[in-house]
Amino acid sequence: MWRAILTVSALELRTRLRDGTAIVIAVIVPVTLATLFGLALGGDDPPLRATVGFVDLDGGEFPASVRREVLASEELKGSVTLRDLPGEEQARRALEAGEIGSAIVFPAGFSRSVGAGRGGDVAVLTSPESPLAGVVASAVVDRISAVVDARTLAARAVLRAGVPGDEVKELVERNGAAGPALTLAEDPLSGGKVDLSVYYGSGMAALFAFFVVGASFRGLLTERKLGTLDRIRAGPVAAWVPVAGKAAVGFGLGVVSVCVCWASSTLIFSTTWGDPVAVFAVLVAHVLAAAAITMLVASRVRTDAQADGAIMVVSFVAAFFGGSLVPLYDLPGPLRTVALLTPNGWTSTALTELAGAGASGSVAAVAGPIGVLCAITLAAGGLAVAGFRKGLLL
Repeated sequence: MWRAILTVSALELRTRLRDGTAIVIAVIVPVTLATLFGLALGGDDPPLRATVGFVDLDGGEFPASVRREVLASEELKGSVTLRDLPGEEQARRALEAGEIGSAIVFPAGFSRSVGAGRGGDVAVLTSPESPLAGVVASAVVDRISAVVDARTLAARAVLRAGVPGDEVKELVERNGAAGPALTLAEDPLSGGKVDLSVYYGSGMAALFAFFVVGASFRGLLTERKLGTLDRIRAGPVAAWVPVAGKAAVGFGLGVVSVCVCWASSTLIFSTTWGDPVAVFAVLVAHVLAAAAITMLVASRVRTDAQADGAIMVVSFVAAFFGGSLVPLYDLPGPLRTVALLTPNGWTSTALTELAGAGASGSVAAVAGPIGVLCAITLAAGGLAVAGFRKGLLL
């Protein structure tokens, strides 16, 4: 049976390479469009505007000094807005409602704990829908942590030296009045910037994955029309072998296509899409979802011409609403919600997060979008198989 599948796959691949559709649709067109979009619109980062919630349950000088430093930071001016919130619960509600992109929470007694040499933890609340705001909050808290560690060590040293408690308190208050010496030496947004060439490169990869895998399933309808499927069924092979063989070629070419777009974008524009392993996992999951959806379309139409039209409509609708043609941050709020109904939306969200995180990204960070893409694959694939059993397989 495996030999039969390999035979069908080899024939399909030779046919696609011979007529040029594999090279044109999988490589030339997406890379060309991604490059043209990147040259015309890339180079400048998208507008970085993040609203970060600020919860001060401590009321001491330390959080107040952090707030002053953030507002005075030249790197953050015009990009970051601080919004004061009364408590962590209110911050979580604002985060869920999309009113803020992240939040920094100073717990009660924070300044006193640091001054007593016990250290302290600052909570960071983030949302996968606003990775840039999360980058800002995390960068600020990283700097806070460094200052807290230094202040904690200093307080412990004073205590070990035998300084009376009243004098320790006086020293802490005196040092706190001068501020925690928080310095944002580097641009906190540098890790969150995503060049537009990355958006359009990944967008073209996501869009043409549908066309690449769809061509193989469209071929099934053509071969049914020409009688090729009937001749295959006359042999000692299962009815699903032609579907499996063509699906394997479509999936393989789809993976090659998205990887070529990824490589060309990285080389031509000297940009990064993030952690290579995580990016590859997202792209493979997207190709699987695209293959399942196009297979579902092919199982519901009667002719190859109908398949062409239906696949084109599905591909462009998913691309537009999913952020492949227009970056998600440019879409109105309701459309950003609609984007999550498409595989392109989850792919765009995951790749944006990875590109913004840079080297700190990982597969775990995008496990949610990958899981959703796999769920779409299973749901659409199951419906497609049921459709094929009623049509092409019988």
